[in-house]
Amino acid sequence: VCAHQNTADFSLVKSDTGEIVTEDGRGRCPFNPEYKSTAIMADGELYAGTVSNFQGNEPIIYKGLRQGTSLKTENSLNWLQDPAFVGSAYIQESLPKGNLVGDDDKIYFFFSEAGKEFDFFDKTIVSRIARVCKGDMGGERVLQKKWTTFLKAQLLCTLPDDGFPFNIIQDMFVLTPSPEDWKNTVFYGVFTSQWYNGASGSSAVCSFTMDQVEKAFNGRYREVNRETQQWYTYNHPVPEPRPGVCITNAAREDGISSSLHMPDKVLNFVKDHFLMDSVIRSQPLLLKRNVRYTQIAVHLVQAAKKAYNVIFIGTDDGRLHKAINVNNKMHIIEEMVIFRDSQPVQRIELDTEKGQLYVSSFSELAAVPVANCTNYQSCGECILSRDPYCAWNGRLCVDVRRAAASRQTRPSHQDIDEADTSAVCNKAVASPRLARPPPARMSSCQVIVIPANTFQVLPCQLRSNLAERRWEFSESAGHFHYPSQQGGLVVVAQADRQETYECWSVEEGFRQLLANFCVRGEAKQESTTLRGRSRPPQVSQGKILTLPEEARSPQIDTKTYFNELIVVCSLLAFSLLVFCLFAIFRNRGDVKSMLKEGERANMQQKKPRTVGKPAENLPLNGNAVPASASDHKGYQTLNDNYICSTPPHEGPSPDNSRGFSEPENKPPNLKESHVEVSPTCPRPRVRLGSEIKDSIV
Repeated sequence: VCAHQNTADFSLVKSDTGEIVTEDGRGRCPFNPEYKSTAIMADGELYAGTVSNFQGNEPIIYKGLRQGTSLKTENSLNWLQDPAFVGSAYIQESLPKGNLVGDDDKIYFFFSEAGKEFDFFDKTIVSRIARVCKGDMGGERVLQKKWTTFLKAQLLCTLPDDGFPFNIIQDMFVLTPSPEDWKNTVFYGVFTSQWYNGASGSSAVCSFTMDQVEKAFNGRYREVNRETQQWYTYNHPVPEPRPGVCITNAAREDGISSSLHMPDKVLNFVKDHFLMDSVIRSQPLLLKRNVRYTQIAVHLVQAAKKAYNVIFIGTDDGRLHKAINVNNKMHIIEEMVIFRDSQPVQRIELDTEKGQLYVSSFSELAAVPVANCTNYQSCGECILSRDPYCAWNGRLCVDVRRAAASRQTRPSHQDIDEADTSAVCNKAVASPRLARPPPARMSSCQVIVIPANTFQVLPCQLRSNLAERRWEFSESAGHFHYPSQQGGLVVVAQADRQETYECWSVEEGFRQLLANFCVRGEAKQESTTLRGRSRPPQVSQGKILTLPEEARSPQIDTKTYFNELIVVCSLLAFSLLVFCLFAIFRNRGDVKSMLKEGERANMQQKKPRTVGKPAENLPLNGNAVPASASDHKGYQTLNDNYICSTPPHEGPSPDNSRGFSEPENKPPNLKESHVEVSPTCPRPRVRLGSEIKDSIV
């Protein structure tokens, strides 16, 4: 269900009876807010890219608000492949009025979808730009109530060195200088990649010109083989007038005044040739590692010398980046934290008249000014920021738009391209932040008094991420200091001495004093017992971080650490015990196997050895064996249906008896194995040393 809303007070439109006016929302908005969709109004008509069913598997580009003029894409022809719409734009390409071409206004849609033209193993996602004509009315016989001007092309943002693609579009902002100057339109998009290159979550900002877009839509088409679903470049002649274009003066001269009069061969060609062969390529203007951009807005700002495009980009953790392209190099002016709980930026709307950015998340809405020149407290900061909104008037950093509106006579200075502070700030009024104060002036430093031989962390916060922090101090400070990980300086106070430490910010030759500290140490006696316990020192009030000072005892010249040694040794012994127990528990299976092998070896040593090995009683040839041959044991046969019994034989054979006699300690081997066949039992027997087995062969 859809309803109308007044933009003045955000109230719903009601009828004369007081009821809210509602309409059918099918095809205008998705059933689920998780589905990405877009919509735009153009001359009272609603153009929406969304899904038309509850399951969300029927994407459409829909036009319709008035009665009898609804159009949509053809689902059976697969013009859209599971798209995720991110934006739309209305460009009045019919202007200026009375031009020779007589073209129609167009509506552009930006989305990402599955690239069916790529035959890859993984599902490849591509970014698209699609367009339709505002005056499209559908076909008369072919494509009735369907778009006759729907065409789409691929957008590709790749790295210049290795061609790594950022193939998923997140947002698109269309910057048109003026409605009549639509040919200079620039499309700014935020892209991410479905693959990871180095670090995950990288984002890129790319721009495309209107000339690139028109060249792609005026190029060759692609066609698909419906049987194999393979895409090919169409290199044959196309019908006239050109399929997919709007009605122009040339078509009107041929008697085609609307899409209803378009020939059927042209419409049939559009049904299967809606994808353009040319790829609209670009390289990143801005590339950020480990930062995921979600939204973008661009403002055309007129500075003192020329115009600049200021880019506002939202992140997925609630921050806003303000950047500018200077000399083909992106410069981030500032970074603002919009949402403290790291909510992703869902939408950015730019109000150029009021100079406001409206940034929204899932639960919050914030109004952010496009410029806040009061943050720059010195001439150097104002010039080095390269902010086109701000200029230095000799005393303050002011907004150039407000200064022009108030007609201030004081001249303002800007240097966006070079940021030369020496040429601008030397003409400014002297400020204590512009020049380094003399070392003798100790009254300007912040005095910090701490016990001797204790340390203190001196903070120094940079005002610019592009600046370099430098600490300066006298030679008498010696080596009693070292930098901290947060950029501060850790100093150790010396007894009855005062040292001066200065923190300077250096950026492109501009020096600015950020902090000046005077650290003084006070000597203080401390008693230490023989047991090694010391009294904690008394520290002066204030935000001071100290450690216990060096202890001295009247009996012992140095402090004893006996208690600490006992504690450390105990902890070390306990750690070794825990480690050994863990190692035994981890390899308990190996320990058990070692114990079992030891027990088996002891049992084998106690077990008596056998004197001889039993052997058979009867040889295979049937001769009886003398009773003295005790080293052979009778062969027991099985009385079943497939093994015959061996009858006894009359006389012994010296050869056989000698052949069957084996020493007890000689193991059988393959060389002594042979097969013998008894005449009474044709089944062969195999001799393996002193053992005889029936052959299964």
